[in-house]
Amino acid sequence: MTPPLPVAVRHLGLVIAACAGLAACASTPGEPSASDLVARGRSLALSECAQCHAVGPSGGNARSGAPAFAKVAETYRNTRLDWELEAITQVGHYRMPRKQLTSTEITEVTAYIRSLDRSRR
Repeated sequence: MTPPLPVAVRHLGLVIAACAGLAACASTPGEPSASDLVARGRSLALSECAQCHAVGPSGGNARSGAPAFAKVAETYRNTRLDWELEAITQVGHYRMPRKQLTSTEITEVTAYIRSLDRSRR
């Protein structure tokens, strides 16, 4: 008869399985990273918003009195910017016409604008 294995060795399989499960959760395929969201949001901002807004971090070159995205980041620092962007897709905003954005695009533009907030750096 072989002697029983120590407790640590008997539970080694459980520990390995738990670690594998945690590793799988940490890197969910198909979910973009934060930097991917920011990059996509910047691209959208340049193509869809830069006609009126200054979309870069310096805040220069805004046209038509539209706020620079750096200022928007500061103004909406403690609020749900994504809700504001959702409203813009439905009814516009002051002089700004409605802008059709998908929920994914709203998430991306929100991530980009948030990245411009100097207090978060």
